[in-house]
Amino acid sequence: MIPFKSNARVVQTCLFALVVLALSFSFGTASAEIKLTDNLSISGFLDMSSVITDDGDDKTASLSFDQFELDFHFNSGSVTARVDIDSTGSFSHPAAGIGQSQDVVLEQGFVTYTFSKDVLPGASITAGRFLSSFGFETAEPTGLYQFSFSEGIPYPAYQNGVAVSVKPTKEIGIYVALLSGVWDVNDTDLEDPGFEAQLSLMPVEQVTAKVGFAIDDTGADDKRSELNAWVSFSQGPLTLAGEIDILNNWPSVDAIGNPVVRDNGLHFLGLVNLSLEDALSAPLALTVRFSGIDLDEEEISKEITVSPSFSATDNWLLLAEFKRLIDKEETIFAIESLFTF
Repeated sequence: MIPFKSNARVVQTCLFALVVLALSFSFGTASAEIKLTDNLSISGFLDMSSVITDDGDDKTASLSFDQFELDFHFNSGSVTARVDIDSTGSFSHPAAGIGQSQDVVLEQGFVTYTFSKDVLPGASITAGRFLSSFGFETAEPTGLYQFSFSEGIPYPAYQNGVAVSVKPTKEIGIYVALLSGVWDVNDTDLEDPGFEAQLSLMPVEQVTAKVGFAIDDTGADDKRSELNAWVSFSQGPLTLAGEIDILNNWPSVDAIGNPVVRDNGLHFLGLVNLSLEDALSAPLALTVRFSGIDLDEEEISKEITVSPSFSATDNWLLLAEFKRLIDKEETIFAIESLFTF
């Protein structure tokens, strides 16, 4: 992060970042998932951003390559598999010994068996490391309507375990998972397993509603749990979404910064996304989000985000984000370039 002493310097940085991100569009061409063989294909994305933060006292700015991901998809009838390889944007020069080491990790890897319609229609079982079923907001930038996550986002991320999905009708879905750890992907101890379950309802084409519950041992003779519920409505150019998370025994800190092991609270989110393509004859969209988290031992933290976006091609997205952390009196401006394949 680079400190700034004047508004002029901040403006110069904004302009430079916009030029760098805009130039990247000249190399973009529409593409889709790349098929290597009859059973194997790959997909992925490259993500770059610039962020400027103003907390009232200091201004900081960054320009970085954030993430590269390569996903391998295997398909052999009733058996499918997926492996995601993820790399951060940090870099180390081998000769000069400068910078940070680049991290390349196995983000997820799992195998799924789908039962035949004659045996168990709409049922499948998955084993390996996979993403939690929770949350309206996705873990990857390719599924977000804006650049940042909601304030205090509490969802579990990637997990090790076995999951069963059942879809008895097109309107109802049931998901249950036995996990070595709900919130810690490095937890491989099954002596105190975690559990996650979710009910999905799609009563009409425009509406999706999901309610899920997860519980895991915190290691202090207490159970950490989360009740997640969200609903979305999509009709033409408009998408509306609302979400709440009821948190129990949540990790937090008190007013003077001391860790508090046991804490209860609430996370909330409301979002509106509007496509302006028909009205303006251009691939533009606008997202407005309000979110926050309220824990018993901490002051409530809220934010409001406004994010316009522009689809330069089918696989190249440019967006800007204006985010105000209301209680911290902090303003964040970000621009993002996201290329998918």
